[in-house]
Amino acid sequence: MSMSEKKLRDVLGEDYEKVKPYLHHYNGKAESVKPVAKSITIYYIARAADRLTIRTEGEDDIILSEIVRRTVPTIIFRKLKAVYLRMFMELARLQWAKHEGAIKGVWFPDVNFINSCSLAVGLVAEKGAMLGRCMKCPVDVLMGATSAREEYNLVSRFVGDAAYALSSDFEKRLGIAVDEVSHTTIMLTGGEKEARVGERTGGVYSMAFVPPGTLFVGKVVLFMPSPPELLYSLWLLSRPIRAGARTSVQGTLEVVPVALIGDLYEVGTAYEASERAYGKADLAEAKEVVLKYVESEAYSSGSGVVKIDERTLGELAKLDVLDGELVKELWESAKKYVDGVVDYVGVGKTKAKKGS
Repeated sequence: MSMSEKKLRDVLGEDYEKVKPYLHHYNGKAESVKPVAKSITIYYIARAADRLTIRTEGEDDIILSEIVRRTVPTIIFRKLKAVYLRMFMELARLQWAKHEGAIKGVWFPDVNFINSCSLAVGLVAEKGAMLGRCMKCPVDVLMGATSAREEYNLVSRFVGDAAYALSSDFEKRLGIAVDEVSHTTIMLTGGEKEARVGERTGGVYSMAFVPPGTLFVGKVVLFMPSPPELLYSLWLLSRPIRAGARTSVQGTLEVVPVALIGDLYEVGTAYEASERAYGKADLAEAKEVVLKYVESEAYSSGSGVVKIDERTLGELAKLDVLDGELVKELWESAKKYVDGVVDYVGVGKTKAKKGS
């Protein structure tokens, strides 16, 4: 049993056996990357720890959806995935910095890819430069990536639903902007000349916020996850995150995984779970409703539900994500996946024997 499998057993306890059939092992061959019906669905509840601005791409300051004939604030999955992508990249940079030799050993002698990847920010000469995607690190392998430098694409195996609020409440606040030139709330649009002719604009603006304490129900699905990919995903999904606009001063979300289900395909929807739990303001009560929904969906599909309780969260909290053996297994899994993709699509090989 690998180190990541042992850690998963520690985290999930006896329920690990329910998940085990839906974990996937990559061996660098084409057959190991061909799509098979294996997925793990993870339901979570996120609680706003301060004011949260979840903007659309248009004029409004908040995204709204309709649940049980009520409009509720919504965090679309694309925005959440972007947060976890950045967190995973930060973690991978730390892993490279601490275990560079071991990771180079995994990829020997093809190790120069890190120098042309955004993962390399702070590790190579071009500090602060946003580079391309390397198409080989654990982040790209799980989250998906494309690059003109490679003849293959990496499909995302980290997908999910939007997170829907369990309350319709949101608030709008008026603010006053201070002009950097005049140091007043008068915003001049054409320089000092305007001050003489009386032309000016106001410095008042409005923003919409989700109030602190608002609960959201969401779902993440991992397709064909390897043991280290599931382990690290659970760890990421148990951490507080910053989401929405103005994250430098607000936007903290406490994320609490509720349950996970291994099955042939993803199980249930965050939308329906939110319908069941709508109106619940207490985290414990909302978790109970979501868990009942997940159990009912899993019962109909024939798979088992793994409840994520305080013991599980405690095990995740003390997990050493920079442990050398775990890091090596994560990067080895990524390399075997890429080798399998290359073999499957029939382009140039990435494999190379040590010492060659």
